[in-house]
Amino acid sequence: MFRMCLAALAASTALACPAFADTLVDNVDGVTIDEKGGVLRFTGLVFDDEGRVVQLLKRGEDRPQVDYRLDGGGQVMLPGMIDAHVHVMDIGIAALTLDLSDTTSLEDALAKIKAFAEENPGRPWILGRGWNQEKWGLGRFPTAAELDAVVSDRPVWLERADNHANWGNTLAITTAGVTAKTPDPAGGKIIRDAKGNPAGVFVDNAIALVGKVVPAPRPEDRDLAFARAQEVLLAKGVTAVADMGTEMADWTTFRRAGDSGRLRIRIMAYADGFDTLELVAGAAPTGWLYDDRLRMGGIKLYLDGALGSRGASLKQPYHDDPGARGLPLLTPAQLRNKMSRASMDN
Repeated sequence: MFRMCLAALAASTALACPAFADTLVDNVDGVTIDEKGGVLRFTGLVFDDEGRVVQLLKRGEDRPQVDYRLDGGGQVMLPGMIDAHVHVMDIGIAALTLDLSDTTSLEDALAKIKAFAEENPGRPWILGRGWNQEKWGLGRFPTAAELDAVVSDRPVWLERADNHANWGNTLAITTAGVTAKTPDPAGGKIIRDAKGNPAGVFVDNAIALVGKVVPAPRPEDRDLAFARAQEVLLAKGVTAVADMGTEMADWTTFRRAGDSGRLRIRIMAYADGFDTLELVAGAAPTGWLYDDRLRMGGIKLYLDGALGSRGASLKQPYHDDPGARGLPLLTPAQLRNKMSRASMDN
């Protein structure tokens, strides 16, 4: 049976789920999948006081006596969606910091960054994510100088939409001590100007050169971000996710939510590396915790970067960057070794 309430995906309103007693949600255009994988349509459903669906009702069938009845108003009702690749904490942090995902041009983004900085004078760093120079039609990466023009009194550090590049202003770069003499790390690239100076964007493994000096979120910040992430996901009808690249700090955040009864979605966690995997799971995947809402069952391996940040490995050079073919993060031998280790240990 489906766990929790089915997600009501409608244009305007969502159906509320009483916490206790049998409830009938009626007058819906329901679609689900039966045990054989076929499409099953229904117009009503009953769930019990534990949030478990106990009965689906077709048009014309008698409705049972229940404690509560909700009229769905003919809205579409589907089972909760499962997103197979998300970064849960990034969703929450984006909701609490500067979100540039809706910007359509560099000018639009800079105006939003400037306004956010002015509205938050007490923040020592301006942090955010979601920028995408491809969406802007820019034809190049944005620069530190362009950020300096709108915020120069504090470091600015902004994550790209794909999580594979960050954009910083001059103060962020100098605070980290990155200069023209700083070499590109293995599997990373510092975008540079004509003189070799850092131009503002850091790709894949180069992100840590500046990221290491960014203040880490406090546990209470993480708890707030996770609560917000759950709200965002549930509002879109997503009730279960695969969290790809779960850090130890992420796992402990999920555990705190589970311990206090605040874990509302189901998370299959994939560790960000072997250290996290072994500390959390040991030699085998964990069991399902908190009434089947949390489990660590694998590891995420990073083979290369992403297309938009020019880190994805290609056989031929990028059309708009003839000198680049991407950034391999692992050699074929390293990948085989890691896959073998994951298989043997788990």
